[in-house]
Amino acid sequence: MRSEIRAKINGRVWRVVLTPARAMGKDWGRCDHPPGRHPTIQVRRSLKGVNLLDTIVHEVLHAARPELDEQAVDTTARCIAKALHAMGYRRQV
Repeated sequence: MRSEIRAKINGRVWRVVLTPARAMGKDWGRCDHPPGRHPTIQVRRSLKGVNLLDTIVHEVLHAARPELDEQAVDTTARCIAKALHAMGYRRQV
């Protein structure tokens, strides 16, 4: 997996960036709210397995459905990430 991709989310092109832990503080992920001129999602690069999937899905959900509250995003992301992980989806280095 590259350290940065571009993805169209909710009609806009977003940067999705794997970011070093030292730049993330305690956060596992961040999503621009509201999105600015160059909307960006950051995900902690050191995450592995289901935690990486969960964080990517969680932040993409924030971008795609900004009206959802944190609990709805968290619950939905966890379900999707567990299903993808069970089906064998993993980060390709």
